[in-house]
Amino acid sequence: MNVTLWCNRIIRWCFTLLFILVPLILTPVNYELFEYNKMMLTYGLTVVIVAAWLVKMMSQKEIRIARTPLDIPLALFLISQLLSSLFSMDPHVSWFGYYSRFNGGMWSIISYVLLYYAFVSNSINASTRQRVNASTSNNDALTPLTPLLKVALATGAVVALYGVAERLGVDKHLWVQDVQNRVFSSLGQPNWLAAYLVALLPISLAFGVKKYLWLGLSVLFFVVLLFTRSRSGLLGFAVADVVFWGLIFLQKKRPLISFVILHVSFVILFVFFGPSLPISSLSRPPVTEATVSASYTAPLLESGGTESGTIRKYVWQGAISAWKSSIKTFFVGTGTETFAFTFFQFRPAGHNMTTEWDFLYNKAHNEYLNYLATTGIFGLGSYLLFIGAFAWWFIQWHQRVNASARQRQNTDASDTFDALTPALFAGWLSILVTNFFGFSVVIVQLFLFLFPAMIIALAQQTGQPTVIPAQSGSRLTRFFILLVLLALLALLVLLGRMWYADTLFASGYRLARVNQYAQAQPLIRSAITLNAGEPLYHDEYSTTLAALTAIAVEQQQATLAAALAKQALTESDTAISISPKNVNFWKSRTKIFYSFSSFDPQFNPAAIQALQRAWELSPNDPKIIYNLAILYGRQNDNVKAIELLQQSIAMKPNYRDAYFALNIFYQEIKDTKKAREILQEYLQKVDPNDKDFLERTE
Repeated sequence: MNVTLWCNRIIRWCFTLLFILVPLILTPVNYELFEYNKMMLTYGLTVVIVAAWLVKMMSQKEIRIARTPLDIPLALFLISQLLSSLFSMDPHVSWFGYYSRFNGGMWSIISYVLLYYAFVSNSINASTRQRVNASTSNNDALTPLTPLLKVALATGAVVALYGVAERLGVDKHLWVQDVQNRVFSSLGQPNWLAAYLVALLPISLAFGVKKYLWLGLSVLFFVVLLFTRSRSGLLGFAVADVVFWGLIFLQKKRPLISFVILHVSFVILFVFFGPSLPISSLSRPPVTEATVSASYTAPLLESGGTESGTIRKYVWQGAISAWKSSIKTFFVGTGTETFAFTFFQFRPAGHNMTTEWDFLYNKAHNEYLNYLATTGIFGLGSYLLFIGAFAWWFIQWHQRVNASARQRQNTDASDTFDALTPALFAGWLSILVTNFFGFSVVIVQLFLFLFPAMIIALAQQTGQPTVIPAQSGSRLTRFFILLVLLALLALLVLLGRMWYADTLFASGYRLARVNQYAQAQPLIRSAITLNAGEPLYHDEYSTTLAALTAIAVEQQQATLAAALAKQALTESDTAISISPKNVNFWKSRTKIFYSFSSFDPQFNPAAIQALQRAWELSPNDPKIIYNLAILYGRQNDNVKAIELLQQSIAMKPNYRDAYFALNIFYQEIKDTKKAREILQEYLQKVDPNDKDFLERTE
């Protein structure tokens, strides 16, 4: 049995599966249908690739890791993310990532870097070099890579065709979003789909330079890009298109026919679909996550809202404020992937006047500012160094290739090799553009790390690999390798447990949303058993137990109610101990005490205390202040309630609920004049046609 051969096959199959399954996979059984599954799959395939790589090195009696032009930038980037995670405001989130996505956490970054080195180390080896050197054709060097890229394009075609089907309304009743207005296919969000397609488009162009049939795929990608109505995607496409054709036309022979046919087609398509692509509709803010409704028949979201540029301005301001908040955050940020908590704390007050004022942002909607806020100047600097180092290396290498090409006779600059490296580079640049207005998702992040690996592999530019001789026959070496493989197997089992736990949690979560708490309880408890370290599970379990406590009280089951109440608080304590800066967990704790106060008023001060802690973590949130006012009102402290409601309105001058409550509290203290003034103020400044307020003025 040829161990090396089989290991190479496993590695190649796993990379192929990455490009096939990651874009396509989605499941209705998980808490988040798209990104969670894509990240877990990436973790699993990374483990298998690393395991096969280790076995291969053992069989070859040496530890072989290729040296590349990006070694130092990647090392610095990893160090920056590690430091940020070590000094994070929430270490759990920094290591695992924000729950429901996971992409961006420390473990995901380690996976991407491992995949980069696994690709270059197993694509470029002594045997490959000998084969390439002995060959007279550049295409021989593409043998391991060309099929992989064709598979990626074929998968992209499937994703794009699903987008066309969505446009035609094939699944319009399955989703919360108006999927016909902005398609998202299997990626889960229009901008994510656009970034994915734009990264692939230059590669389809590269194959289309010689074979015009591939240009049809480019046209398909462009059509679906228009269907996403993504401004960042269109800008990314423009940059990729200019760079790709610019690099192609710098070569000796110029594929004018392909260029003309393609761009005439693009213009016609843009003109044809242009009327459905007005600037105003492009300005509408994207929906962050697509989720299937519990009944699979959820109503569609209404279009409209604050212009996305305005919203991004406030989110970016919050990111910069977080970065400037202290010396620690200046250098290492608030912690890898902690933007959700960061934005709560540093959210600009002006954001309260947008239609998405109560929206949770767990990303800065700008990859660079996200790194700045969460990993500081060190994190952003190392990320930019990685980008700059690769761009500089590519430019230098491409200039040498062109200079060499001019000296060759019968050069066909439209060869796949000559077109493919510019295509990969152009696709990679498009990611940098789309990331400026958004952030990377799993498949795009894979492209960000693997496209450079592919170009380096094609260029045969890895240095002499770092080789550490290993005495494979020694018992110590075999024992070490066995331990590593067992550890990797344990990781696969752990990933399986985590995924299954998520399905149980998702089922329990959905049941709890429809008040089926008794059915939800065992499911969430089982999820905790499988993945006890996830604070979200404990938080949801605490609120479920609190609801069951209220039911037990109504049924006069005092002993059961007391036990459930104690367990609910214990679960809340656990969630907060793991993630103490999570505002939502403090809000949940407030709800628990509020629920308990309905049958025992002594819990009301505890509810106030919990909500005040939430206010500290999110000082510009008018809803927290509003709810705090309501709690003080329950204690008959109407004066304090009025004071807080006035603060809430000052923070959000169009806050309808706060105006309405303020009117009621003024009536409670018999100040009818102020009560009427509040009504008139709302009608004059906010909505003169509000029927509820007009009725109260009569």
